[in-house]
Amino acid sequence: MLSNLVVTNQKVVLVIDELNRERIAPKFIGSLLHEQGQGAETIKALPTGVSLKHVATFEALITECANTKNNNTAGGEAGDLEASSPRSKSTGFNVILPTLADLLCYQTPAFIFGFLNRLRRSENVCRVFLWASPQHLQNPHADYILAGCEYLAELVLRLESDKLLSLISRKPGGGVSNRRYSCQVSKTSFQVTPLDGGLPAGASPKQPSPESEQTPEPARSTFKIELHEDEVVARNALTLPYERTCEPSEGNIIYTPDADDDFDEEDPDEDLCI
Repeated sequence: MLSNLVVTNQKVVLVIDELNRERIAPKFIGSLLHEQGQGAETIKALPTGVSLKHVATFEALITECANTKNNNTAGGEAGDLEASSPRSKSTGFNVILPTLADLLCYQTPAFIFGFLNRLRRSENVCRVFLWASPQHLQNPHADYILAGCEYLAELVLRLESDKLLSLISRKPGGGVSNRRYSCQVSKTSFQVTPLDGGLPAGASPKQPSPESEQTPEPARSTFKIELHEDEVVARNALTLPYERTCEPSEGNIIYTPDADDDFDEEDPDEDLCI
């Protein structure tokens, strides 16, 4: 299911909608959360409309998340019933923001980036969802704004067509994965299958049979290890440079004496006045 890929540990999720279906954004995101066991009490949403013009609307959301979490924590310590509730075990709220087009109608890009960053750093927020349709962004710097949102997002879901989507995921260690999926929508689920031939999302890998474990396939490699018989003979007959030696031969010194040479062996120093 698509929810297995979207509802993860990544905190900021950006949905880029190439199909212009902003009207289904809250319902679509809510269904993904419900499939992963996230109840309605874990979801917080900003109101839409003229209220987005006031900064107090955004501040109220952050304050509400902090107060509600503190109240649930205190209630969990007061009684075993509250402590065992699913909400008390949650690490934060799932915040669903209005579409990027609605936010740009009332706030500046700088304010939107700052608010996204505050939600990303808040310990009371588990995930943040933002929906953006490029064709609905009525702003001269729409490309720059969308690129800024992609930079802040840790997971980018791009709905390319009715049967095709892509997913970019950034891991805490710095790794980035970019994969494309074919999708099939039914009344009860949203099934996706990797286009690279992998398993569908949520499917368990097939266990190998005992026969395949006993007779593994030979590894495919262009590196050759074995040698034929004639190759072994040629290798043994080869003499390497450092193994080459010269045959021993006698050396004779030939010297021709000059006329002034003195070969008196009795007194070689007779010519010296000593």
